[in-house]
Amino acid sequence: MADVKKLAEQLKKLNELRGPVPVELRDYVAAQNKAQKAILDALKDGPKTPQEIAAAAGLPHDKTIWYIAGLRKYGRLADVPAKGDWPKYELKNSEAK
Repeated sequence: MADVKKLAEQLKKLNELRGPVPVELRDYVAAQNKAQKAILDALKDGPKTPQEIAAAAGLPHDKTIWYIAGLRKYGRLADVPAKGDWPKYELKNSEAK
């Protein structure tokens, strides 16, 4: 418990030194989180191509590709073997819950 209090005090001092987080940065991060959640929600129905994900998530195709790359990199999405011109992606087992 003492470690938690010590950490809280250190974080409070750090926040005082740095000042508040800029509104633009908070908005940017919130938009990223919202887009990632929309992509993950779109894939709950099963594997989809990037175009299908973009349409279901309501995002532009180029942004969707960018988020897919990040979600794949950090192990939240997996490639699905598929026939055709476009790859398909699905949620990893831990995300599919």
